[in-house]
Amino acid sequence: MQPRSTPPAAPSDGARRRTRRGAETRRAVLEGAIRSLHALGYARTSIEAVLEETGLSRGSVLNQFPTRIALMTEAIQTAMQEMVDQTRARGALIEDPVQRVRRMCDLFWEVQNLPEAVAVTEVLLAARWDGALAQALGPVASRIEIQIDQYTLELLQAAGVPEDQFETCLLHARILILSLRGLTIEMMYDKDRRIMHRALERIREMHLAQCDQVLPAGR
Repeated sequence: MQPRSTPPAAPSDGARRRTRRGAETRRAVLEGAIRSLHALGYARTSIEAVLEETGLSRGSVLNQFPTRIALMTEAIQTAMQEMVDQTRARGALIEDPVQRVRRMCDLFWEVQNLPEAVAVTEVLLAARWDGALAQALGPVASRIEIQIDQYTLELLQAAGVPEDQFETCLLHARILILSLRGLTIEMMYDKDRRIMHRALERIREMHLAQCDQVLPAGR
């Protein structure tokens, strides 16, 4: 007769509190890193800058993120996820699924101007000369891109776009995001540049022309 296995002990109240405190500290560090990236840029967002931003001890931060690259990678994953979540939340406020597709340019533009998007841009630009950072960001970007494609497909399906247009529309959405990100970089030092606003309007017109081609007639 096999002995009965002993069920695992439930975590104690103290263990649950320590786990909760650890999660809260981790979230505070990541949010502080994103704020620092937005305000100071990548070069000045050191561990010390995050300590000053959050008021946490060095031990608390290093216990969660032993290196700057580990912190930057997790911060950018958090920022990218927030951008995806914000896009979904803002899109959900548009009741008509066809209008959600037609307003994709506006949705993406709004999200590209969030503080999280500025933080992402700062780190992506830094990764062009920091090989270790670029290598760490690769898997993060791939996971987020899968989510973006999935969301775009959901929008297309809900709006009745024919399946044979999906690949073209996915490429269009990716180009749209990249174009808008480029505009935000150009406008970082001067938001009133007339040519950039004309470029944004042209991108919007091109998106609507694409919508006219792929959306069902009469919609």
